[in-house]
Parts: sequence; structure tokens; C-alpha cells
Amino acid sequence: MKTPNGDLDSWPDPASSNARRSVFAQDLVVEGDATSSGPIEVRGNVIGSLRAPEITVAGSGRVEGSIVAHDLVVLGAVSGTVSARSVQLAPSAVVQADVTHERIAIEVGAELDGRLQRKA
Repeated sequence: MKTPNGDLDSWPDPASSNARRSVFAQDLVVEGDATSSGPIEVRGNVIGSLRAPEITVAGSGRVEGSIVAHDLVVLGAVSGTVSARSVQLAPSAVVQADVTHERIAIEVGAELDGRLQRKA
């Protein structure tokens, strides 16, 4: 499957992707950029950019950099910039980022410090 590298409109629908989930383990620290045609789950620390149709930052996960995704779920910590069609911030989320989105859900308890911009 071709890995997309443009804006969100060029990305495959996460539901139609048959790519396997990539997991950054809790004890892993990654410095650099990662792009996947399948889902990414961050349980460890990433310093750099992530691009994938679906990204989950687990409660133990931390991302410092940029995130581009169709669907983003944050239970852990994110700092930098976010561009996603759908963003969900769980009660445990701590986000210090400028967020561009089409839809966003911020649950009670989530911390958000940054600018929100709705993409039409």
C-alpha cells in the first residue's frame, strides 16, 4: 500500500486499511519521524512527527512534535502541533498543542493548552 505524504485528503480511510498496528512500547524512546499506512499506538515516548490514518497516544505515551492523522485519540501527553479529522481527548489527556480538526471531543478532566482551529 502506498504511504501517503500529503494532506489528510490523500490518506486512506482507517476503516478500509488492512495494515497492521504499529506499537511503540512503554519502555521505548524514539527520536525521529514515523509514517505508517496502518494504525500507530504510542505507549512510550516519541520526539518527532507521526503520520498515520489512526493514532492512539496511550496513558503512558508522550509525543513531542507533530501529529497528522484521520483519527487521533489521546489518553497520554502531546505537545507540538496536531492536524486530524477527528480528535478525542480522554480525561487523562494532557495536550499542549495547536490543534486543527474537523471534529473534536474533549472529555471532562482532559487538559488542553493551545489553539483550536476547525477545518471546514
